[in-house]
Parts: sequence; C-alpha cells; structure tokens
Amino acid sequence: MFFRLAALVASTAVIGTAQVGPVYANSGEGHPGPGQLRQINHIVVIYQENHSFDNLFGNWEDVNGRSAASAAHTLQVNQAGVAFNCLKQVDVNLASPPLTATCNDATTATPFASAFKNAPFTIDAVIPTSATTCPAPGVFAANGVANGKGLPGGCTRDIVHRFYQEQYQLNDGRMNRYTTGSDAVGLTQGYYDSTALPIYAYLHQEDHPDYAISDNYFQGAFGGSFLNHQWLIAAATPVWPKASVVNDGSANDLHSVRHVQKGSAREERRMERAETVPVSLDQREQQRLDELRMLFGGHPQRLEDHSARQG
Repeated sequence: MFFRLAALVASTAVIGTAQVGPVYANSGEGHPGPGQLRQINHIVVIYQENHSFDNLFGNWEDVNGRSAASAAHTLQVNQAGVAFNCLKQVDVNLASPPLTATCNDATTATPFASAFKNAPFTIDAVIPTSATTCPAPGVFAANGVANGKGLPGGCTRDIVHRFYQEQYQLNDGRMNRYTTGSDAVGLTQGYYDSTALPIYAYLHQEDHPDYAISDNYFQGAFGGSFLNHQWLIAAATPVWPKASVVNDGSANDLHSVRHVQKGSAREERRMERAETVPVSLDQREQQRLDELRMLFGGHPQRLEDHSARQG
C-alpha cells in the first residue's frame, strides 16, 4: 500500500501521522506568522501503521478524500488492464461464502463470485469493532480469523506493503493496480468510518477547538513501516556503508538484487568509485527524486497531482 498521511492542526492540539511536515499558522493578515504557533498547546503524533489517509480519514468533511477521487483512479484493473467487475476477497470474513455473492467476475482466467463490486467499500459495515476476528497472541492467520473464533476488535487480514509492490500498484499514477498487486486483493479498497471515533466527536462537539486537517502528506519511502519510522525521525534512509563490499550472496549480503559479480573488473571499478566519490545527502535525495520522476513518467509535477487512494 502507498500511504497518504494526515495531520490535524488544532488550537489546542496537533495530531499528526508518520510524515508530519512543518506546521504553519496564519497571522492576522493571512500570512504565516510564528507568533500564532503559541496558540498550539500540545503536539500529538499518531503513526498510521498500515493505513492510508483515505482508509481512515477519507470521509471527513472538506478533505481531499475519497469523494475527490475520480473513477479512473479508483476502478481497479487486472494484469491486462481490464477493469474487474467485482472485487475478489480472501479474508475469511469477506469472502463468499460466508457472505452472499451478489457479483460475478470473469475478467481473468479464474472466474470468481463476490459480495463486493469494483468500488471502495466500508469494512466496518461487515466487520464491526465488536466482531471477534482478531487472532490470539502468537497466532498467525494469513487470511484472518473467522468471526466467533477469535478475540474482539474487528480485525482483518494484513495487506502487503512493500517496496516493489507499492510501485506496481501506483501504476504510473493511475492508482488502479492495488487489488492486482496485493495478497489481500479486494480488501485494498476497504475503508473505515472514523467519524465514529472519539477524536471526531471531540472535534465536532459544542465549543470544539478550531482545527485543520492536512490531507496531502505522504509516506517518506516506498516499503514497510520500519523504514518509514526512520523517515519520521530522520527524514532519511539508513546508509549501508559496505554495500559495495558485501555483494557475494552470503548471509551477510543484504542486496535484494545482485547486478555485478563479485570480483569482476566492473565490481572493482564500482568499489573504487564508491571509495573515492562519497555521495552526499543532497545527492542521494536528488537521486531519489529522479527515480520518482521516472516512476511518474518523467513529469515531476505529477508527483503532487496523483494522490494515493485506497491502500
């Protein structure tokens, strides 16, 4: 999944998520004024572990959420680029059975039936927080725990969130391969009604504090939570200084893909360059930006244009 992260700015609190950016307050003339920051009494950081912005906050009023997503950026397609008719489900509480199938899909070589059309859906309408679908400590359930056999909490199965899968799911900004690129398939289009949470009630009660929700923050890096924890604190990816040395396929070789044979002339030249031409942080950031530009078709402006939808 690709995470778009939220930050709530209130007169009494700032509630943010993994990539919390700078907080700006306006002066009386409508321009940023550092004096206005004194009106903020508390800063609370909430890390949205494995949840996108739309998954949790996409139905809050006046946000850049699900209602702002075009059909072209929500309709999911198969590997051939053909739109699914239904969303396949493998979570034991969302599959058919036990749910009654209302939709049939023959867009792939393996037809299936589902209770979900190809559209975002509310998870807690099917699996409420009271559902006993959470695994007991130490229990691994790849496709979740059947309701009535687990602990309360309304848990679902997990959704893959890895480096290559996330880029595949983005599909050059089309945002339409989340289902195809996930081991949880149709669950990627699920979301929660977080307006039922106490924080929503608090921010909408009588005499509530003024707040703004910053709905265009994104995770710092493709991949899982651990790397993004590091981006939250350091805004950088950890450096492996011996990457050019330990490239032999041994247990100490952490490369996911080996491009150069150890001991070859090409490897020796690369090692020599690594030792004589250190890469500064600015250069690394530029390299990452260039990679993202290539991912979005070489158009840097599209980095901001395409918001991650369901994740």
